[in-house]
Amino acid sequence: MLIRGGTIVTGAGEQEADILVRDGKVVRVAPGIAGDQDTIDASGLLVLPGVVDPHTHLLLDTGTARTADDFESGSASAAAGGVTTYLEFAPQLKGQTFLQALAARRRLMDGHSHVDYGVHMTIAHLGDGWERDLDALVEAGVTSAKIYTTYRDTIFYADDWTWYRLMERSGGGGLLVQVHAENDAIVEGMTRQLLAAGKRSLRYHGVARPAVAEAEAVARGLLFSRTTGSPVYFVHLSTPEPVALIAQARRDGVQAIAETCPHYLVLDESVYAGPDAARYLMMPPLRGADGQAKLWQYLAGAAIHTIGSDHCGFALRDRLGIDDFSAVSPGIPGVETSLLLLYSFGVTTGRLRLTDVVRLLSEQPARVFGLWPRKGSLMPGADADIVLYDPRPQRRLAASELHSRAGFSPYEGMTVTGRVKTTVVRGRVVYRDGSIVGKPGDGIYQRCDPFDWQRAST
Repeated sequence: MLIRGGTIVTGAGEQEADILVRDGKVVRVAPGIAGDQDTIDASGLLVLPGVVDPHTHLLLDTGTARTADDFESGSASAAAGGVTTYLEFAPQLKGQTFLQALAARRRLMDGHSHVDYGVHMTIAHLGDGWERDLDALVEAGVTSAKIYTTYRDTIFYADDWTWYRLMERSGGGGLLVQVHAENDAIVEGMTRQLLAAGKRSLRYHGVARPAVAEAEAVARGLLFSRTTGSPVYFVHLSTPEPVALIAQARRDGVQAIAETCPHYLVLDESVYAGPDAARYLMMPPLRGADGQAKLWQYLAGAAIHTIGSDHCGFALRDRLGIDDFSAVSPGIPGVETSLLLLYSFGVTTGRLRLTDVVRLLSEQPARVFGLWPRKGSLMPGADADIVLYDPRPQRRLAASELHSRAGFSPYEGMTVTGRVKTTVVRGRVVYRDGSIVGKPGDGIYQRCDPFDWQRAST
């Protein structure tokens, strides 16, 4: 395959050049490559490394609710959004070892994905011999694991003792601990207070999970990291104060990494007062416009290191008629729109450069999670995971153009700029001009290398 005539964008800069692909790998990047290969005309297009989405829940079953998406529909949505690799969470159910949880997840994923994928573990308990299990997990290519500090009495919650013991061992074992950071006692206390006052409508979704709950849990995680010497990664940060805490901790030598999501950058809490509040339910919730502006500044200044979609495709129909924030399963679809939103509201407004977008969506997620340089890169030798993005068209986004089975988008009606034209995974076109042209099973499992701070912080 020869991709000819486009503007190639990496974290290092932009250049007018061609890309030669052979056997699923990038073999040459240079102007004026000649040859008789199958040629894709990229004239007028941006040629980007495939998006590496570090945070998806393409299929989530909480025991009381299940997403409309599965790995076939969710990965099709990923392909249409320029995502060539995603990292999905394997929940550890009661009594399961880490490897049993991984095997259960891979049975659902293998053979069903349009694009490549890796796995994070979700750790809820540490059984006998868990230290050996952790080593085996890393050997199996799962080198990151998530701790939930909230959702008590569910399959997700891990107490502080579990979290701290894991971090005593994780750094030396090559595992990166991720944290869903919300102080559970504050969230539960605020929820009880609101319900007791009869304030249960969806307009109180954000009030029930105040920003201080997030900041406190991040501060606790930074203390655990400093004490144990193990690295820590904070997912879906919604407010600037935790980012500032992480930035200061990094200056003090703590190995901490910050992630945010597109919805915190383009939506704000005012939507909860409107008639369509059910479209905007996620945890942590949306925050105020002032904090959103600060998040953009942190992105441009590299104080936020990665962006994940936190795609969780619950169907909107399952929420209709439920005006009770405590009775709704939160989650929004988003894997298909991350690149589109970062370009539309970051690049075209001057908040971000194209190189920032590649750094946040492709290079840094691959570096952090042990996929670099075969993923997130257009260097010779990398997997030929390539996105052709047309920066010219403008439109009002319609959920009907998206591929998630959730049946809605929180961004519907927003004016967006550009469109993913073609997505290539390991040299194979999986999406072109609005249509999925690949098949389930084109994507394969990616083993992640053990966490390395030097690689992640480059």
